[in-house]
Amino acid sequence: MKKEWLLLAGVVTSTLLLALFIIRWLAPGLLGIPTDLQLVQTSKTLPPFFEAVFRKEDLRSEHFILQDPRTRIRARPLATGILTGPNDILGFRNHQVPDVADIIAIGDSQTYGNNAVLDENWPSQMRDRLSAKHTSVYSMATGGWGAVQYLDMFLKSIAFKPRVVIIAFYSGNDPLESFQMAYGVKHWAALRPDPSISRADVPAITFPAPKKEQWPVTFSDGVQTIFTPTLRLGSNQDHPSVNAGYAIMADVAHKISEVATAIQLQVVFTIIPTKELVYGLKVSRDKLDPPADYRVLLEREQHNIHQLSKKLQNLPNSIYIDVVTPLQQAALKNTPLYPQNINGHPVAEGYQVIAETLAGKVNGYIPDSPRGLVAIQPAQGQLLFALINEQGVWPFASTEVMAANGWQPDNVPGIQLRDIAGLRWHRLVNTADPDRFGPGRSTTGQQAENQATRRQQTGVK
Repeated sequence: MKKEWLLLAGVVTSTLLLALFIIRWLAPGLLGIPTDLQLVQTSKTLPPFFEAVFRKEDLRSEHFILQDPRTRIRARPLATGILTGPNDILGFRNHQVPDVADIIAIGDSQTYGNNAVLDENWPSQMRDRLSAKHTSVYSMATGGWGAVQYLDMFLKSIAFKPRVVIIAFYSGNDPLESFQMAYGVKHWAALRPDPSISRADVPAITFPAPKKEQWPVTFSDGVQTIFTPTLRLGSNQDHPSVNAGYAIMADVAHKISEVATAIQLQVVFTIIPTKELVYGLKVSRDKLDPPADYRVLLEREQHNIHQLSKKLQNLPNSIYIDVVTPLQQAALKNTPLYPQNINGHPVAEGYQVIAETLAGKVNGYIPDSPRGLVAIQPAQGQLLFALINEQGVWPFASTEVMAANGWQPDNVPGIQLRDIAGLRWHRLVNTADPDRFGPGRSTTGQQAENQATRRQQTGVK
């Protein structure tokens, strides 16, 4: 009997030790092991973060456009160029990746800014027109994307804590590109509006447009360009795939609006038109005789934009900004908005019209840059009082130091860390110096502050 008990005890002990070993290996957190001491194995369910961001094969690639299982394509990180690039480490066209961004711009190559240097695409020109508020703008656009990718990027853009997200549809190819993504990638199958059709139903389109489908035009004021109406009609014709594509665009906008409403985020929708529609009034004014496909394109595209814009205008927490009319009016002048060849992307002057139109409406959603004494509410911890001036952020070491500099903690506006993420933080203020850090700084105090800042920047003591 004693041997049986000893055997049982041995089995139980061995089983317990084996169970503890397995738990320690597979779920160490259950045993109270600190996270920084736990070990995990490389797996598909927990991919290595840094290997995904700094992929050697991406950085060494000779191709500008890379394949992706979720977005189909994406741009190469850190790509350099003049009219395409430079790209940041995420593959978007920006000088750098910010911690937060006041405005996120999402779109395709019309938003990426083909035909223009980085500082002349419309997100950059819009940022310049909002510079008085120190507005930060981050572009998440890639050529060849459509509404499906816009939805995917919108959900990721929330990480930047934006105040406004701009979704820029393009009527020139978004409908068919959205259709092909939703019907071609299983992950996005829920966006398919019509189960009776498939990706094989997409109409055949020749790209680039062959010579016989090009219409060279010289306007009375000397402006020249080449239209490709048959190509652009491909994404605007009355066809089941095209209609499904526009339905997907509307559905994506609705889903974006729902998420934006839940988190109180302002969304701006706009529709960038084709070059052909932009010059439609000018063609009519000069009494030119366009080919049949041009006439049909204008009729269909105007109809599609009108129907889609009506749906966008009725979405909560969203506004629709018309850029078609401003572009058409600007095209009536003798300044070219597009290149002289078949390229359908604007040049800098065309992007300027879009930027000015959007900036004029978006400006109201961006608050003025905070100034004076503020109370900063961190994610955790107590309030931090700081002075914000032209030089940046000067945190006070204590409320006593703040009072010694002439400030009282009454009716101090509260802000979040994201509100000052783009400002420079200076040393902790732990002395009384009202001339520099008080409510009524003197000119001498400002000069001293400027000198101190220059010393910091140059390393001079």
